Parts: sequence; C-alpha cells; structure tokens
Amino acid sequence: MTFVITQPCVDVQDQSCVEVCPVDCIHFEEGEDRMLYIDPVACIDCGACEPACPVDAIFDEVDVPDDQAHFTAINELWFDDRAAARAQVGGDAAPAAAPPAPEPAEEPEPEPAAAEAPAEAEVEAPEEAEPEEAPAVAAAAAPPVPAGAGQVEATVAHHAGPLASQYKLPSPVSLIATFALMLSLVAIFVAPGPTFSGAGVWEVLDNIRFADVNVANIQLLLDGIEGPSVIGVVIAILVAPPALLLFLYGQGKDMRLFAAKHERAVMDWREGGTTWRRSEESREFELEVVVRQLARDRFEYPNEAHPDYRTYTNLPAPTMALEFTAGGASTAQVFPDIVVVEHPRNRPVIVAQVETRETVTRQQAELVWAPLENGEAPLYIYVPSGLVRRARDYAMAAGIKNAKFRSWRRQPTGMLVQEV
Repeated sequence: MTFVITQPCVDVQDQSCVEVCPVDCIHFEEGEDRMLYIDPVACIDCGACEPACPVDAIFDEVDVPDDQAHFTAINELWFDDRAAARAQVGGDAAPAAAPPAPEPAEEPEPEPAAAEAPAEAEVEAPEEAEPEEAPAVAAAAAPPVPAGAGQVEATVAHHAGPLASQYKLPSPVSLIATFALMLSLVAIFVAPGPTFSGAGVWEVLDNIRFADVNVANIQLLLDGIEGPSVIGVVIAILVAPPALLLFLYGQGKDMRLFAAKHERAVMDWREGGTTWRRSEESREFELEVVVRQLARDRFEYPNEAHPDYRTYTNLPAPTMALEFTAGGASTAQVFPDIVVVEHPRNRPVIVAQVETRETVTRQQAELVWAPLENGEAPLYIYVPSGLVRRARDYAMAAGIKNAKFRSWRRQPTGMLVQEV
C-alpha cells in the first residue's frame, strides 16, 4: 500500500509533504518536474503527508478518485523513466490509460466543502438575526455539508489579516525605547541651564590639606572643565530607566515570537520513537466522543444561569456555522466543533475547537484556529494533555492572540480537563 500524489499538485509543488515525510520518499527535480512524486517502494504508508498537503492532492492508493487513478502509475513510472512520467503529466505523450482530466479536477477538487457551504448558508442567515443588529461575527444555521468541514480538511485560511512573518521587522516598542534612550543621552549635553563644573569640585578639595604638595596645577585644570547640564542629567535619570525596561520588553516579545516559529526540544522518551499513525476512522471516532463529552460536561446549555443559551456541535455532521460579516454582507463561514449561541438571535457567546494528537500542527493553527478568532465570543482550544505548550507556540506563530487553551485526557472515571 502507498500514497499517491495527483492532479492538484501540478504547477503547485508545495513541499509541506516533503518536510513531514519520515522516510524521505517524496522527490522531484526542480525546474524539470511540474509535480512531486511518491516512491511506492520506499513509502511506509504512515499518512503524514496527506494532511500536510495544502491542496488535497495526496490520497491513499485505495482512495484515489477514478478520474485521478492514472496518477498511481505515473508516480511509480517516475522512478523508472522520468521522461515518460513527465510526458504523461504534461500531456505530450499520454497513453490511453491516462485520460486527460485537468478541467474537472484542477479547480473544484481542493476545496469542495469550503466552496459549497457558505453559498447555501447565506440564504438562511438573515432569518436568524436582524441585519441592522448583526454583530461582526454572527451565528447562522448551517445546511447539510460533508462531515468534518473546517476540521482536518481545511485548506483555505478564512481570516483576512496576514500571518505573523518569520522575518518580522523590529518591534515598534523597541524602536521607541531606543529613540528615548538616545534622546536622554543627548539631553545631558545640549540641555540649557547650569552645568556641573570643575570649580565646584575644587571648592571641595580646597578644604583638604595637601601639606607640601603643589596643587596649583590641579586647580587650574579643574577650573577649565565644563561638565554636563544639570537639567540634562535629571532628564536622563527620569527617562533612561523606563526606556531601558521598555526596550527589554519589546525585545522579549520578539524573541518569544522567534522561539514560537521553531519546534520545542522534547525528550526522546516522551516521543516514544514510533513512526506509525492510527487510521483516520479511529481518530475521527475518538474526536466525536471527546466533543460530545466536552459539550455535555463543560457547555451544557440551557441551564438556570443562562436559559437563553444553546449548544451546538458540528460533529459528526455540521449543525451551526460561524458567519463572518462585513458591511452587512457575508464574507466567510467556519464550522468549529462546539458553538454556544444566545437564542433566538443566534449571537455566538462561546466557540470551542477540539484537537487530537495528530491535528496539533502549525497548519491547523493557521488554517483552522485563526479563522475562529473573533471579537464577539472567546475561543477555547482543547488539545491532548502534554501538547499545550506546543499548541501555544503554533498559535503565537499564526498571529492568534486571544485564544484560551485547555488540555484534555480521557480516563476510566471520565474526562479530565485542565485549565491553562
């Protein structure tokens, strides 16, 4: 069994799959190939490459769509005859077994759920909330769409703002603090008013008896010294310490962002050294169980304190979407795992996303967590126990500022949730 790279990779060649492959079985020649290829002999069927692909071009061999089936042979052919494989991809000498199918697969294949769900939900959204009172983020009833939309299969980032850059310019806080430090140093010498002079120092020394030592030259030297401004020194004493603390704060913030861009060092015994990956069916089953239990234990609404709250879960099937609006028009919809809304206006009050061990990744933070952050409802992200620090790094690197993290662990006596 192996994994296969298909049509959506053509002319994209994103190398996220290469970075996560544990056996280095994904290859291509830059400038020569239009897509990447998986070696069917070296592939260990771990499945790490499939969720890493941003255009959904990688499939398990048994799950390859019918119109993409010829790419199974193309992947294998590249490692025997690269020119022949390139000819089939480019269409120069494609055999009958490889019918061309770029038109139906090139555009709609990467994001079927993201393209269909918002279009249908926009019709029902005005019935739930009045347009003149619609908040920046409004909840709308979601139509039936494929299960898991916006969970692992999310490929398009819905948030409009740019992600935090790896090569971010110096922090404005540090620049302001540096300017204040320089200004305080300059003020010592250019500020008007009385100055510290050598004559004052001589008046102190004149009271000391030097016996037979000739101190006339010392007096002349001190009388010719003109020191810094008294007002400038006072300004420096008042401005320099706060500016220095502000500079250190800005630099510390930049260093935290830099550290979040890199993986944390973990001990080998905690990783276990395993290369296998459980099946997607097993992962989805555990996720559904955890979501239902969290919704029951932590978000059981309505209750006596909040009789107007309602709790919705989007697993195994979507039931409530978050609809982002601008100027009264819908701009995007996302499907968090748990949504608590205020009935009957369907205003969101709590948004929760639940992750398994396989989905705590940088791509998940950028493509799923970031679109869920909004100014109307707090965002809670539940990750498996032991992965909170890693998840917070990913969130910081993705520009997420206001998410609240919780760790979960299933036990025989129930769900153990720890607030961080």
